[in-house]
Amino acid sequence: FHLQHLNPMAEFIHTNRSQDTVFDVDAERLARVYAEAGLDAAGGIAEQESLVEELESVADVLKQDPRLAQIIASELISKDEKIAMLDRLFGAKLSTATLNLLKVMARHKRLGLIRDAAKVARKMWFDRSGRTPVQLETANALDAVLEQEILTAFARVLGSDPIVSQWVNPDLIAGFVLRVGDRVYDGSVR
Repeated sequence: FHLQHLNPMAEFIHTNRSQDTVFDVDAERLARVYAEAGLDAAGGIAEQESLVEELESVADVLKQDPRLAQIIASELISKDEKIAMLDRLFGAKLSTATLNLLKVMARHKRLGLIRDAAKVARKMWFDRSGRTPVQLETANALDAVLEQEILTAFARVLGSDPIVSQWVNPDLIAGFVLRVGDRVYDGSVR
């Protein structure tokens, strides 16, 4: 069996869990404005990906520290204090584009939307970069050859470079469950 040459943008990511997909529609709409502005300000696709990754990192920090998330979203703390806090907490760790986006969000009292903005920015980056997120649950771990075959097949079917997030689901006896956008293909035995 000969594998076709894969675009270097295709990826296989192993995870232990599925991703959170719940959105508040109003929050998503507002977050989209900030995500789009941040991506546009970041520059090219590589810089946009960095901005997305940094936003996701900030969202992870806030998820891990609910007190910090409350402080950042609090109406009791002034915009200037929040901007100074962002500089102290993230100034040396984030790119100028990401830090500026967070400061704009602070000025408009929208820091509570960081997690939503990160999710929307990731979706927008997928669209802009011509990549398609694919979630793959399997009954067993996959070997490297099978991973390459899957990437090749997905790229051919999707017409874009797949980013496959794969995890083993112990509830599956055999087979797989595949999610591409809002489509679910279930070839599993439970």
